[in-house]
Amino acid sequence: MADQDQKLSELETENRKMKLELEEYRAESAHLKNQQATIRRLEERNRQLEQQMEEKVREMVEMKQRSLAEDSQKTLEALKDRERALQDQLRQATESVKNMQKLHESAQSQLFELRTQSEEDRTAKEAEVSLLMDEVERAQSRLVSLEREKGDLRSQLQTTNEDTSNNSDYMDPSDILESSLNAKEKIISELNAELRNIESTLSSEKEMHVNEVKKLTALLSEKETAITELKKELQERPTTRLVDDLKKKVQILQAVGYNSIEAEDWELATNGEEMSKLEALLLDKNRKMEHELTQLKVKISEKSSLLEEAEKKIAELTSKVEEQQKLILKLEDDILKGCSSTDRRSSLLNGWDLQEIGSNEVSEGTDPRNSSPDQDQSSMLKVICNQRDRFRTRLRETEEELRRLKEKYEMLAVELEKTKADNVQLYGKIRYVQDYSHEKIVSRGPKKYAEDIESGSSDVETKYKKMYEDDINPFAAFSRKVDIFEHIISNTCYLWYCTQLNYVLFLPYPGKGSKIQGTWSKR
Repeated sequence: MADQDQKLSELETENRKMKLELEEYRAESAHLKNQQATIRRLEERNRQLEQQMEEKVREMVEMKQRSLAEDSQKTLEALKDRERALQDQLRQATESVKNMQKLHESAQSQLFELRTQSEEDRTAKEAEVSLLMDEVERAQSRLVSLEREKGDLRSQLQTTNEDTSNNSDYMDPSDILESSLNAKEKIISELNAELRNIESTLSSEKEMHVNEVKKLTALLSEKETAITELKKELQERPTTRLVDDLKKKVQILQAVGYNSIEAEDWELATNGEEMSKLEALLLDKNRKMEHELTQLKVKISEKSSLLEEAEKKIAELTSKVEEQQKLILKLEDDILKGCSSTDRRSSLLNGWDLQEIGSNEVSEGTDPRNSSPDQDQSSMLKVICNQRDRFRTRLRETEEELRRLKEKYEMLAVELEKTKADNVQLYGKIRYVQDYSHEKIVSRGPKKYAEDIESGSSDVETKYKKMYEDDINPFAAFSRKVDIFEHIISNTCYLWYCTQLNYVLFLPYPGKGSKIQGTWSKR
């Protein structure tokens, strides 16, 4: 009985321990479930943030690509429109010059014809007036002579009338004289009428001549005003020299716009007065290229910021993955320890020999209690195994996301290298443009011409300047290709030969070496 009581007390203590362990396992399982819910929430939040970041990055890249394409398209269209407008202006200017030349020639010919015609009309009218004046003078002289003859005839008539009283025999000659006098008076009246007609015709012709002269002078003044207007228009219109200058400007603009300036064209364009125009064009082109450089700098800074954010995300994800792996390993160790302890306890319970009634009753009372913890433990093991499987799948997903982020990081690094190469090429072009007549361009521009105007920083320019000089430096390229051991050997040799004493001591060595080599060759 004492042994049975002792065994019963031991079983009760074991039962209490099992209950305590079961409660601990249940609390641990509840804690694990809570951790699983928090992990799910964090993973969902992480996935949402990653999706938002990817969408933002994609949208920003698409917007930048669209803006770059639109800017390039706008610049190309503006250059094409400018070229078309200049060509149209040039064509219109040439056509207007040709038309104005034709109009000027026709106006000059018409003016010459009008002048000749007016001179001919004037000479003809003057001749007619002189003839009419001669006729008037002749008529007046004839009238005066007739008046004189009339006076003579009247005096003769008076004398004859006085003589009639004395001599009646002379009646017939007086009648004859009267008749002749009447005839002469008729002739005089006719001559007076003719003179009046001639004077009226002369006055009318004078008026007509004056009117024609006025009309011709008005027409001449109109032609002169038209000629002056044409001259003004011709002065306002571009000359052939200006047209040639416009053609050269268009060629220079095309060459600068498409970066196709040949050496011969450059020498021809830099002669004489066209130097200032070419410098202005090159300054404009340089400003445009600097603006493009600043835009590329901004894009590089944005891409570098995106790259830093991606690196931070990768670091966070790697830390999370490591923590989850540690947690999984810890859970697996705890599960293995729990399984080993339950196996040991079940073997101890099965090894006990409970043959008596009291022990049977106790065992009957304890069997359902032992069976329920086994079921709970098996269900808990299933939950933990399922959780482990879920953690493994999530770990695979995180590894896949990490791989994608690494690929994205490599792509961004490649794009960064490409943009750096493009910026170096662009800096080379700007350097080529700035090297041309640098003193004149700097005198025309501001004092700090080499400094970036829009960004206000010259560090980036110095960086790209160094990269450009390293690219064009053959010694730097050769030093990059040289191995580490060759660098070490060259540096040690340089340090050895830098002092004069070592150099003097090392001079006989090649001679000795050659002598030794000669002796070995003879042998």
